[in-house]
Amino acid sequence: MAAVMLGLLREGLPGEARVALVPRSVHEVADLGLTVVAEAGAGAAAGFPDAAYRAAGARVVRTREAASADLVVSVRRPTVDTLGPLRHGRILVGLLRPMDAPFVIRRWADEGATLISLDQLPAAAASASPLDAASAQAGIAGYKAVVVAADRLGRELADHFTGPAQVLVLGGGPAGVRAVETARSLGAAVYAQGGDARARAALTAAGAQLVKARERLDARAQLVDAGGRPGDAGGPGRSWVFPALPPVDVVISTSEPVDADRPALIGDDALRTLRPGSVVVDLACGPYGRTIAAAEPGIERVTGNGVIVIGAGDLAARVPVTASAAFSDSVTALLSHLVHEGVPVVDLAEPALAELVVSHAGTIRHEGVLRRLAAMTAAAGLP
Repeated sequence: MAAVMLGLLREGLPGEARVALVPRSVHEVADLGLTVVAEAGAGAAAGFPDAAYRAAGARVVRTREAASADLVVSVRRPTVDTLGPLRHGRILVGLLRPMDAPFVIRRWADEGATLISLDQLPAAAASASPLDAASAQAGIAGYKAVVVAADRLGRELADHFTGPAQVLVLGGGPAGVRAVETARSLGAAVYAQGGDARARAALTAAGAQLVKARERLDARAQLVDAGGRPGDAGGPGRSWVFPALPPVDVVISTSEPVDADRPALIGDDALRTLRPGSVVVDLACGPYGRTIAAAEPGIERVTGNGVIVIGAGDLAARVPVTASAAFSDSVTALLSHLVHEGVPVVDLAEPALAELVVSHAGTIRHEGVLRRLAAMTAAAGLP
């Protein structure tokens, strides 16, 4: 029987420098009985030349050969044109963000492909799991957000002349915790707000002083629904909106993005309450939304009152060596669950694997995608 081929793709999105499998992981994949075929230049942007992949035992091939492999790995979701038809039984692994492309997911599912998305582990299962690629990447982005802010701020974070800089982190999760840790390590006084009880405990353990939205940030802060109407904390789709902010030097928002038709976490009025020279970094700003009204993806702008607003996007891509190594570790951890005697076996009875499988054997297993497909189809008046 011919060896199962694992295809490593070169990332196609502008600014994406990561690679899904680093050369040191090729040996581990080969030990599982797979043959690695790497698209030419797949690791170049992350500092891994084709020669390193060849030395590790991979074959370097053209795009079409890597994209047509039995099992394809990619950091981001590839385009339909890159992959071509996904025949029955082929497997795609990556950060697929299935909720953002439900019709693409349906097309690939109809072709019989197995889609495994490394961003689908529930928070409880994700804790310390090597399969949780999304949390590892978010943590790296949180680190980079502080570095970017410190670079643009006109003072040291640990300023021995004027006192430590004041840093406010909005939102919990891996990005927020790592941002707190990094800012603290650089000498800043760090405050944080947001998240559930688990997130708040992690932020406190990382060294942040917790602040309550109404007491320390702004007494006028309120929870609003998708239409901007006041709501209670228990309602669906609620998010904080802050009309004003305390006099901090840096604000880093790691909260989930909101659509352009919803109120931003921090609006223009709130930005006007910050001092000139303050830096605001929106980690959520990208094609899926933003949390800072003035933020634009990949753009740094200065407001009329001198506040620097950075629409950071996916900052993990700007730490490509570390981020690629972390992602590669998650891929090899997944393969150790998936591959048996050189053959991928999708065992949906295995909890660690079942949570990640978006589609298999022609069936979409992701309830959120099914609901979104139904809603979008109904809105369009389609059967």
